[in-house]
Amino acid sequence: MVEKQRSVFIRFNMEDEADNNLYRKLAEAAGASTSLTAYVKRALEEYLNVKSEMAERQTFHGQILAAVREEMQAQGMKLVGALLAGIGTVNVPAKQKEVEERGTELPDTCEKLPDELSSVLDLIS
Repeated sequence: MVEKQRSVFIRFNMEDEADNNLYRKLAEAAGASTSLTAYVKRALEEYLNVKSEMAERQTFHGQILAAVREEMQAQGMKLVGALLAGIGTVNVPAKQKEVEERGTELPDTCEKLPDELSSVLDLIS
């Protein structure tokens, strides 16, 4: 059974203020109900459990943040696509009403193209 046990010895230098304060805090926290050794062992176990739990929470938090950012980017791209699809269509109903009110129609044929279009046709041909 001795080969299955391990021990850790902690020495407190009572002349050192930090060691003295730590020892007194441990002794006060342990009280008369448990041995100081059992209390330190339990305190270390709780500390390590809390530390690993915090690491797990940070990992989970990072995963949630990544998922939220990804979703926001996807939704943002959908919004951009919808906005781009809507460009030029906002005023279409007003223009259609304006054309209907004037009663203008496109001519069947056109004898001469505007100067802007003729230069485009020169590039194409």
